[in-house]
Amino acid sequence: MNQLDMKGRSAIVTGGASGIGLAIARRLAQSGASVAIWDMNEKTMAEAAKSLGAPKTHTARVDVTKLDQVESAFPRSSPRSPPSARSMRWCAPQASPA
Repeated sequence: MNQLDMKGRSAIVTGGASGIGLAIARRLAQSGASVAIWDMNEKTMAEAAKSLGAPKTHTARVDVTKLDQVESAFPRSSPRSPPSARSMRWCAPQASPA
């Protein structure tokens, strides 16, 4: 597998506690990124962060359909000042309104 150069960069992965999101978070962490996992399930987020083994993993309970939650979580999820995630992966499923 090729190596991504993510050293010194930060990434936010929504839906990162399981499935495709977790696979992406794992790959980014293995490539040197500081990873923030945004998900709704705090238990699976904690397990996912532990499984990554990355010292710079951040978790936040975020409903990405709520702008105020995204705006609140973003500055805490990016270690740079001003906050600037270099990569953002949207893996959270969104339901269409009925």
